[in-house]
Amino acid sequence: MKPTIIAAFLCVFLSCVPIKIPKDALNVLYGIVGVLFSVGMSLIIAFTAKDILNSELKKILRKSMHQVRNNFLWIFFISTLFYVVFSIVGENSQFSIHFFKTESYELTVTFSVSVAVLGILIYSTIALVSNYMDIQGFYEDIEDRIQNETNKSHNSRKIT
Repeated sequence: MKPTIIAAFLCVFLSCVPIKIPKDALNVLYGIVGVLFSVGMSLIIAFTAKDILNSELKKILRKSMHQVRNNFLWIFFISTLFYVVFSIVGENSQFSIHFFKTESYELTVTFSVSVAVLGILIYSTIALVSNYMDIQGFYEDIEDRIQNETNKSHNSRKIT
């Protein structure tokens, strides 16, 4: 959650870059984020630890998967919030903040909404892919633990 909030603030800061991002590019990126989110949530929902007998391990894996789920939700929420704001204000939207003005000098910072949205969508894509790698690691851990427990039960039967 913290990295997503930090990325959001960083994207707002970087939106001072005076360029305009085409609406179609942001639509495509938001579509990619939506697909990554829905597939990731499907993997998380399909997660099961029913074959793991060790209850402590089961709790640890579930807690880890809940953290990944929460990351997915936060990332998608922030992406959607930025995208909806962009959709409402329009692709050419910029706003300025006047910090101070004297007779000879004026300090004004202009923000481009499309640049902020581009930044958050790129961050979201990278963060969701990173979470996919975490999910893959969880599934591999589960597979290894189940294999270890299966081997232990087979070995104990052979000994007795």
